Amino acid sequence: MSRLSRKIGEIEDALRKLRFLAQGGTRYSQAFYCESLRAVLGDGIGTSDISDHLSTLFYHALEGSPKLIVELGTRGGESTRILSAAAEIANAQVLSVDINDCSNLNMPYPHRWHFVRQNDVAFGRKGFVAWCRQHALEPRADAIFIDTSHFYEHTKDEIAVWMDHLSNTGVMIFHDTNTGRGLYGRCDGTIDLGWDNQRGVIRAIEEFLGRRYEEKSFFVDAVKGFLIRHYPNSNGLTVLKRMPVV
Repeated sequence: MSRLSRKIGEIEDALRKLRFLAQGGTRYSQAFYCESLRAVLGDGIGTSDISDHLSTLFYHALEGSPKLIVELGTRGGESTRILSAAAEIANAQVLSVDINDCSNLNMPYPHRWHFVRQNDVAFGRKGFVAWCRQHALEPRADAIFIDTSHFYEHTKDEIAVWMDHLSNTGVMIFHDTNTGRGLYGRCDGTIDLGWDNQRGVIRAIEEFLGRRYEEKSFFVDAVKGFLIRHYPNSNGLTVLKRMPVV
């Protein structure tokens, strides 16, 4: 190949890359095909600190064929709607716990959703088992989603208390595990203001697993009987899945 031909090829490659970038080739949106999931989303999703993770949350909550899904931290109910869609498919129940009163939220599949206003650590210590018995459920959660204060000490307590309530094949999902830069980016290329919690959530996870992670990267790990997957976008989402004992 002549020098001129190589140069032309390099220019053509550069132009293809520019065209790819101009057409949004490095930006990705979410598509939802499941009927129950589409039903809870209504007109679609907005742009929040967790909107990037809605399909991921749905997948990980549903993959273990759950009977009980526990949500710690409810706020406006964005994640609650997703978990309710998973529960509808799995014929499961969703229990949301929040220190603020979120009981008046208009939730889809209301027969699937229960709300308790209480500190989630205190409830995990002294209320969860009794609540499950009152509702004829095994006191084991197959999926636990944690999105509360995001502080280190609180997250440590949540792990210590709620890990005892996680089923043998259950999954524990944490939001806000990558929050140290004051800004966060979504997969569609948009950015927004975040906050610095001094690595509170990811630090508590690291301590529990005996690891040190780079939360700005996508990563996977397998340690102490857990399969770990981390998504760094949109303030970070980290999934701890119990591996079956062989």
